[in-house]
Amino acid sequence: MAAPARERPLVTVVVLCHNYAHFLPESVESALAQTYEPLEVIVVDDGSTDDSLAVARRYADRVRIETQPNMGLERSCNRAVRELVRGDYFCFLSADDAFAPRYVERLWEALQRSPDAAYAYCRPLLFGAREGPMRCLPFSAYFLVKRTNFVNASALTARADYLAVGGYAEDLGQHALEDWDFWLRMLARGRRGTYVREPLLRWRRHDAGSRNPEQGERERAALDHVRARHHELAERMSDVRGRMYYALDFALAAADLALGYSRWPRLVRRYERASWRRYRRWHAPDAASRR
Repeated sequence: MAAPARERPLVTVVVLCHNYAHFLPESVESALAQTYEPLEVIVVDDGSTDDSLAVARRYADRVRIETQPNMGLERSCNRAVRELVRGDYFCFLSADDAFAPRYVERLWEALQRSPDAAYAYCRPLLFGAREGPMRCLPFSAYFLVKRTNFVNASALTARADYLAVGGYAEDLGQHALEDWDFWLRMLARGRRGTYVREPLLRWRRHDAGSRNPEQGERERAALDHVRARHHELAERMSDVRGRMYYALDFALAAADLALGYSRWPRLVRRYERASWRRYRRWHAPDAASRR
């Protein structure tokens, strides 16, 4: 059973906006409609040149509004968490995306069920130029390192853990994939996530594409760049045991896709805890001291 609202920590939703005036009302209203309490909403306008700031001010009685010269995504996120967020937990929401009303509630409940997790994430529901639920996976350190990112940037995250790893890297440049790089750094510090299967995040896909590369040479270059930054994690998992555990998690994930077992949160927790125990015993940076 979830703790009573008065005992819950404050959660901050950070709405990030740069020239998304047209979409901003839907995003802000979805944040304000959350069933979780206590909750605060901040709109960070990153030097927009359209009417974004004027639109944000329509909600001035219910949200905090922060303006700044254009700093880019990574610096905006880091400034928001470091200087503006008051909650013990927070989540980012792009101004062109939206949350289902129980987004924060469901992710908070998942963290309560997995108290060793630093963040909770869900499966995005694509809309716009592409539609339908996006493929996602229960948390596995082996997947996160050896495949590619499956944790979206709107995960409900402990502020202290975000700050402890230094937030988003600000030196990725054109390679982007800042969220994957961040979750890998969280992993390197012994912090994991937990999965909520419900598609509670509406993730807009644009006709002109998104900031992150999705295909072709740019994608390969970005993937290679992030992998090179975290090569030590991959090297620790390259032994026979690491390949075996990766294959085991892959088989369980395939069963999930076929059977939908992650509809039952208890099974998800068992999957994630077992995978995490294997990783912590054999492939975490301090694993040798525990064998």
